[in-house]
Amino acid sequence: MSRAFAGELLKLRTTRTFYALVASAVLATLAVSVLGALFGRWKAGDTPPGEDLVGAAYFGLAFALVLGLLAVTSELRHGTIAPTLLAVPGRGRLMAAKVAAHLLAGFALGLVTVVLNLAVVEAILRARGIDGGTSLGEAVRWSGGTAIAAALYAGIGVGVGAVIRNQVGALVGGFAWLFVVEPLLAAIPTVGDQIWRFGIGGLADGLDGASGSNNPDLLGQLPAGIVLAGYVALAAVAGAALLRRRDVTG
Repeated sequence: MSRAFAGELLKLRTTRTFYALVASAVLATLAVSVLGALFGRWKAGDTPPGEDLVGAAYFGLAFALVLGLLAVTSELRHGTIAPTLLAVPGRGRLMAAKVAAHLLAGFALGLVTVVLNLAVVEAILRARGIDGGTSLGEAVRWSGGTAIAAALYAGIGVGVGAVIRNQVGALVGGFAWLFVVEPLLAAIPTVGDQIWRFGIGGLADGLDGASGSNNPDLLGQLPAGIVLAGYVALAAVAGAALLRRRDVTG
């Protein structure tokens, strides 16, 4: 397992896709954070500026999901899955290694984006003479929650990618679910509350500890993290089971 895990980390470190996703997440977070902090207006009773703008770090979660979705689908698309399985014949072990490596990579990606957001927003708000209202404890809680959510998003992506297999289908489906399907379902009165609680978007909001602070429909950080981790386990088990059943060609 340790060799398989090390091999997956090596793939991440030596592929341009990983660095392109990190750069994209950083640039998107930076752009939204800067624009929001420069041109935002807040009045008494509003959500504090720092908490209002920390949502820009969600780009880290979105790109972490993409990173996970590419873990298996890229190997299937480019035919590198065959030599990978020759090196790690146990498909369940391979899936476990991929999930573990991408949990770590997702955590790092999420942490980078949220820390960048907090630093940039605070600097710009201070220059404007605005109190961001973010304490050190809140910054630590938001950073840890967002980084863990990004890690779990990456883990979900690995399992979902192994289930869907087609790279374009996995990416389109992942983004559609995250940005279209869940928000539409959340708008339905009879099911919206449950989607907010147990959809992956709502769980991330609860886990980051900022977005969910004023929303009673969201789970708290600990239960949200547990449920989201459960989704990772389910996706990984399903992906491993299907990877065992299906033929793989190089």
